Amino acid sequence: MSRYQLAGQAALTALVGILSYFIYKLYNARVVFWRLKKLGLPMPPWNPILGHLPILPSVLAKLPKGAMQAYMFEIISKEFEASDGLYYIDLWPFSMPMMIISDPLIANQICIEYDLGKPEMLKPFFKPIVGGEGMFIMNGERWKRSAVLFAPGFAERVILERTEQIVEETGEYVKRLREYVKSGEMFELDNLTCWYMMDVIGTVTLNDRFMSLTSDNVLATAMRNQLSQHMREEELNPFKRYNPMHPIREHQNSKKMDEYITNQLNKRYQEWKNTDRTSVPQTKSIIDLVIADYMRERTVGDKLDASFINWACAQIRLFLFVGHDSTAATIVYSLYLLSKHPEYLERIRKEHDKLFGTNIDDVPSLLKKQPSMINQLPFTTAVIKETLRLFPPAAAFRGGEAGVFLSDSHGARYPTEGCGLNVLHNVIQRNPKYWPRPNDFVPERWLVGPDHELYPKTKGAWRPFEYGTRNCVGQTLVMLDVKITLVMVVREFDVKDAYAEFDKFNGWENDKKGLKMIDGERAYQFSKGSAHPADGFPCRVYQRN
Repeated sequence: MSRYQLAGQAALTALVGILSYFIYKLYNARVVFWRLKKLGLPMPPWNPILGHLPILPSVLAKLPKGAMQAYMFEIISKEFEASDGLYYIDLWPFSMPMMIISDPLIANQICIEYDLGKPEMLKPFFKPIVGGEGMFIMNGERWKRSAVLFAPGFAERVILERTEQIVEETGEYVKRLREYVKSGEMFELDNLTCWYMMDVIGTVTLNDRFMSLTSDNVLATAMRNQLSQHMREEELNPFKRYNPMHPIREHQNSKKMDEYITNQLNKRYQEWKNTDRTSVPQTKSIIDLVIADYMRERTVGDKLDASFINWACAQIRLFLFVGHDSTAATIVYSLYLLSKHPEYLERIRKEHDKLFGTNIDDVPSLLKKQPSMINQLPFTTAVIKETLRLFPPAAAFRGGEAGVFLSDSHGARYPTEGCGLNVLHNVIQRNPKYWPRPNDFVPERWLVGPDHELYPKTKGAWRPFEYGTRNCVGQTLVMLDVKITLVMVVREFDVKDAYAEFDKFNGWENDKKGLKMIDGERAYQFSKGSAHPADGFPCRVYQRN
């Protein structure tokens, strides 16, 4: 037999092996739903070969390209009111079997009553972003140990001490907005704000000023490139989704991030060794506190051990991702909603005038001297919470377990074994069963008492930071970042969306099908890691008179 025949035979054997493996995985995926369907459990029309893939084209045809995946699940959930919006969906090979959850009481069972862990399915998504095992996908004792190490760095008092650093970075953001006022050009506010928040997270986490708004920083650029490269969850074309060049580029970005963070860790460690370790200066970053806590019961050596560096690199990359990404989107949506509601814009400006005085140039020095002033802004806080209700940055995802059944309001029980549990925050937080005026921007609902009709009475119905023991460790920092940004921006600038101009430029102004809107909203949420405003939120910024 010639070498060509041997090569052909080897290729054929490999092909048969791959095909056999595919059929094996296909069978295992579909048999789960065959059993669920036999039990009469809620799901869309199901095909024993293709699962629920055939229903996707008709659903996706109702949405703009790139709209976040949760909108698709929301459309389908409206068919399952009898089960409180809960249903099963089979999208293999794109995902594991899933249960879709759009009711807070069912979500509370997942996150509080059973406190289910994060599924293996999340690891391939987070691996290129965090490099190793980030806290977000850890379970059990590993998660608890990591949470204990980082808890001191995210304590409310410690975060408030970062105010001076945040104010410095916000000053750079304000300078860039002034440049856009001067030029008069249209720009993507979301992109600018992402770079700004990357700088904030860098200084708070590593005590390192990236200065991404004015120059190229290796770590910040590699992270942003990684997210742009990796976010393909809406891409159904397998040739684009699984392009062999993606892993190569992701590896290059990952290497740059780890090298940069390792250098910073070694630098912070050497500084820790050479300082008085009986006290903790207020300028210390989160990682400084983590190093100090980690070394408390360890022998001081020449350098940090490799296992700690690997672990810390993954956590810092995770914080850079979730910290800058979701916070930036919340800032942009806050400014957008205020621009659409001039009565609330006027009210928030008056609140800032009353606390800080009418000279906006005094704000940075006042906040640096008295950081606690930022917590004296109830209406500003209400605006942020209402923004997070209408435009939550992400959903939640947990893994089902054998013997765990969820119950709807009618007492029906649903097995979770083998399923990923996708909790749709965007649907829960607009669910009319729990929210009066669910689609309206009503900051007052966060200022009224329990007897008022607007008061949010159902625990877990507001969950942008998740709910339960696994809620977001950085939520205090998020709220501080957004409040400082609004305080330093809303009285100086008027932000106006430029979607009409943007659509006309791109030839979309005569879109008869309305496919640049979702429920009348042009700034619908678009998947770019967290959920961001569509098309980067094109806008113009004007100096306020």
